[in-house]
Amino acid sequence: MRQIKKSPEPGHFIKWKKDFKFSNGRDAEYEDLNGTNEYLLLKKSLVEEQGYICCYCEKRIGKQQYLTDCDIEHFMPRHPDSRVLSPKERKRCIDAQMDYANLFASCKGEIGESADHCNHKKDNWFSFRSCISPSDPRIGGVFGFGLDGRLFVKDPAGQEMARHLNLNSYVLQEQRKAAFDAMMEVEFEDEDLLGDREYVEAVIGEYESMEGGEYTEFCSMIVYCLRENWLVG
Repeated sequence: MRQIKKSPEPGHFIKWKKDFKFSNGRDAEYEDLNGTNEYLLLKKSLVEEQGYICCYCEKRIGKQQYLTDCDIEHFMPRHPDSRVLSPKERKRCIDAQMDYANLFASCKGEIGESADHCNHKKDNWFSFRSCISPSDPRIGGVFGFGLDGRLFVKDPAGQEMARHLNLNSYVLQEQRKAAFDAMMEVEFEDEDLLGDREYVEAVIGEYESMEGGEYTEFCSMIVYCLRENWLVG
């Protein structure tokens, strides 16, 4: 999972909340965005700052008309589970429902309980002790990947996140492996280039960066595997 570098809160979102309070005499809640143009503008802002990849699994998002292939995700859920969190913790989550720093764009997962992942799988689960935000600089060191697309936890703090987000589903493993194999065909058709450290580092730099405002799908897995398998030593 790569770190999402949050931009300043968009001016259009600030204005919409201010106008809503002026017209309604109260602060806006997330449900108040339903059916508004601001909802689409907000989702677009989130997708763009994430480079058109899911904040959790890094699948491509934001390419369907009206952005129907993704959801606005509350990292701290707006309907927190009372069986898990204390009243004080639940209030903190609820109070953050319109906080831009708490908002991300997530893919819609997959159909089927065993294949589902990310926002839909996570649902209202949250833990202040074991959840690390996609915008937290620590997130890049929590997970590692195998060449077969398997995700593994490097930091114990990520164990619950991986399970509740189902980041090691068979579907995601296969998609990550396919993305890595496609990269290898493009960048290393000449296998001798894998022994050229300078070239490998240049490829890593490309996949760590946005191109045309987009990250490559599963870029963290690609970068991790190149580093661990061809830049060791």
